[in-house]
Amino acid sequence: MAPISCLRLSLLLPLILLFQPAAANAAPSLAEAVKQADAKYLEAPDVEGEDKSPKIEVSGEEEDEEAPPVPEEIAQGAVKAVLSYTEEKSEDGDTMRAPVVTVFADGKEIAKLTGDAGLGSPPVSVQIAEIDPGNSNPEAVISFYTGGAHCCSDTSVVTSSPDGSSWTTVDVGEFDGGPLLATDLNGDGRYEFKTRDNAFLYTFACYACSEAPLEVLTVENGAVKTITTEESFKPAHAAWLKTMIANVPDEDVNGFLAGYVGEKILLGEGKQAWGLMLSYYDKASEWGLETCDQPLNEDGECPGEELTLTFPDALERMLKENGYKVEK
Repeated sequence: MAPISCLRLSLLLPLILLFQPAAANAAPSLAEAVKQADAKYLEAPDVEGEDKSPKIEVSGEEEDEEAPPVPEEIAQGAVKAVLSYTEEKSEDGDTMRAPVVTVFADGKEIAKLTGDAGLGSPPVSVQIAEIDPGNSNPEAVISFYTGGAHCCSDTSVVTSSPDGSSWTTVDVGEFDGGPLLATDLNGDGRYEFKTRDNAFLYTFACYACSEAPLEVLTVENGAVKTITTEESFKPAHAAWLKTMIANVPDEDVNGFLAGYVGEKILLGEGKQAWGLMLSYYDKASEWGLETCDQPLNEDGECPGEELTLTFPDALERMLKENGYKVEK
């Protein structure tokens, strides 16, 4: 029997040796490739920003439909903000409350904003912080929760003119998630809004499968300004990418790759990320690849020919439309 066993082994040995190099040369997974490409970011320090501003936060989680909430107020300098509620009964007899934020400057009412009504005490945040460098007064930040799937904070900033003689309410926008607060992200004493670029959500994959780059907004001279690419926010971008690296998916990778390429562009490494994307994107996915050869009409319909792009072409178009410089 021994000679037969030796013969079998001699026949199997070439096959074993044949498969060993193939296993050794197997392409790394997307997660492995990303970690190899971005090893320098794995130890990047977290950047949450500093927030010592006076604020009111209502989560809505511990709501009492019977007892009306007590009004709350905060103040800084000449600015004061008061949170109160209006109440009414629904057709079902439920108590519906709507948050109302009244802002004062030097004792004079300068703004009043009302959120959507809901059961109990709907989520809302109110904050007074230094945001707009165009004046000497702090700003009032009011962010109401609008409800809905993954949605939304409806955020406004009440800011003064340079000489403080007049005040205006600036609509910052609606953002994914709950009520939004500003934070001093780069340590310069001024507060910014740290959020993510919502343009990437649902574009090439489901909500949970989508990644999005860091977006930084502020209010200057009474207008919303995007300051995402300022050099002082590079540490925040590095920390953001580190979080991305830790959450690379095994499937539905196009949603991740879109946000990854976008964030790498902001870090000045878009060309490297583009090459990685070309090697790993899901060629079978058709999500977000349909487009129109003409601008959509008023009804959101395509007046011309509908086209199906490749993922790289669709991603390039989407990035350019949203201000990202694509390098290939």
